[in-house]
Amino acid sequence: MSLREFIKSGSFWKHTALAAGSVLLFLLGCFLFLDFFTLHNEYMEVPDFKGVYTRDLDKFVSGKDIEYEIVDSVYNDKLPKGSVVDQEPKAAATVKQGRTIYLTVNARVNKKVAMPNLIDLSLRQAKSLLESYGLQVGRLTYVEGLPPIMHQNFQGKPIAPNTQIDVGSSIDLVLGLGNKNSLIAVPELFGMTLSEVRSVLLSANLSLGMVNKDETASDTLYARVFRQAPQPNSTDGLYEGARVNIWLTGSEEVLESESKQNIQIE
Repeated sequence: MSLREFIKSGSFWKHTALAAGSVLLFLLGCFLFLDFFTLHNEYMEVPDFKGVYTRDLDKFVSGKDIEYEIVDSVYNDKLPKGSVVDQEPKAAATVKQGRTIYLTVNARVNKKVAMPNLIDLSLRQAKSLLESYGLQVGRLTYVEGLPPIMHQNFQGKPIAPNTQIDVGSSIDLVLGLGNKNSLIAVPELFGMTLSEVRSVLLSANLSLGMVNKDETASDTLYARVFRQAPQPNSTDGLYEGARVNIWLTGSEEVLESESKQNIQIE
């Protein structure tokens, strides 16, 4: 039988159809297997792990068809110790079932730092150095002596440099009064915004005290100072780090009225 006759025969087409059917069945089987293996179209919403304690994670993921892995830890004294503070993917993201969620938890043990040496520094230098160590300035006490910092205390007792201390602790400082030549003139803050006040006080080595607002000063971005205490020229000066209280208003009428009163007083 010639090739042309074989091609025209029913046997050729029968075998061709069987071969094509077998290929189609094989491909269909592969697609079905891949669809099952990859859980195609079977997605879930990632739950919110934040705030969950590590001891409760197994219970939290039970029945959710999802896995977790703790990959990092941080220290934040404002959040519960041993709780989840971040996750990837984020909560409410859509992922396939069985996906692993990578977690960052807040350390159980307080982070420690070595106490820096603040003696003989200015208050501004001390504040900057403490902040770089994750510490903060506590109570300020002025005594007879030279202007720089004379003593550094923690919880009522002197603390030596390099002593291990919890991050976030407050350090009390004892500063020398110095003499009148070291006093800082009270700056004029009238008409300034809160942002401008912070900048002026910082450059003068003074601190912002109470921020009082009248009913028109809801937006502190635009509100301006109409009163301050102490007032300029009301004292011989302030010691480094002293606080200045301000009153804010959003009313031009209040500013104009206070301005006229200040002129009459002068």
